[in-house]
Amino acid sequence: MTAIGHKRAKVGEITLHYAESGAQHEDLILLLHGFPEFWYCWKDQLPKLGEKYHAVAPDMRGYNLSDKPEGVKSYRINHLIGDVIGLADHLGKEKFYLVAHDWGAAIAYAVAMAHPDRVKGLIIMNGPHPYIFAELLNNNEEQIRQSQYMAYFQTPGVEKKMLKDNGNWLLDWTFSKHVENGQMTEDDMNAYRTAWTQPGAMTAMLNYYRASPLVPATEETKGRGSGLDPDKFKVHVPTLILWGDADHALVKDNLKGIEKFIDKVTVKLLSGVTHWVTHEAPELVTEEILDFIAELE
Repeated sequence: MTAIGHKRAKVGEITLHYAESGAQHEDLILLLHGFPEFWYCWKDQLPKLGEKYHAVAPDMRGYNLSDKPEGVKSYRINHLIGDVIGLADHLGKEKFYLVAHDWGAAIAYAVAMAHPDRVKGLIIMNGPHPYIFAELLNNNEEQIRQSQYMAYFQTPGVEKKMLKDNGNWLLDWTFSKHVENGQMTEDDMNAYRTAWTQPGAMTAMLNYYRASPLVPATEETKGRGSGLDPDKFKVHVPTLILWGDADHALVKDNLKGIEKFIDKVTVKLLSGVTHWVTHEAPELVTEEILDFIAELE
């Protein structure tokens, strides 16, 4: 397996830190993490992918060692799309494969919709399609219930709770199962704590939620629908969806009707795997990425 290196890229008005493997290879794979992860969630995939491809996992803006622009507006989707395209430009690639999890998946969908000519293939892991998710947040009782954390994360000052006791609350909320079963070591936990406690990082991370128009419906707004135009959310890029079927945050109805929005889509359920697919099924994730890209080449 190839080694993981670290570099920085000037992208627009900010600088992104990224981890990479296999820089000598021609084809580029960008891997986008979610909340509250950082490039490290791809640590098991990068070396293996780097044997055949240039695999690059950035810290998204606001996270870990990347710049943390102030203000909620700095985390709106247009900026997040621009970061991905800007990073690919910095790396000298017109076209690239895009792999993403959670919040990274929301960004990846947006990139694929805005720039289908740039994305050779899309791999989504436990990240909902934006239109389907918006509808479920308005109409699906279970998704509304399980998404209450989204509204909570928009609360002013919630950063203090996230970082309390050296980040133990957030670790317990996210990765307690993985600590218990040995899928996360003390070194892993310390890596996350270090990333979360970078100056300004937690506020920036939460600003993704604060900048998003998506919130679970209240009793007063439930059933009204999102008001979005479904025709504006079509994906014209070959797509693989890997979905841990024991996800605690996203209901399986997020997959219902997905073929109406993606021209060419394959859905694979990962039995017994929760939301944190790269931690729980690292080898399977790597295998699926390689197999899917091989089919497209």
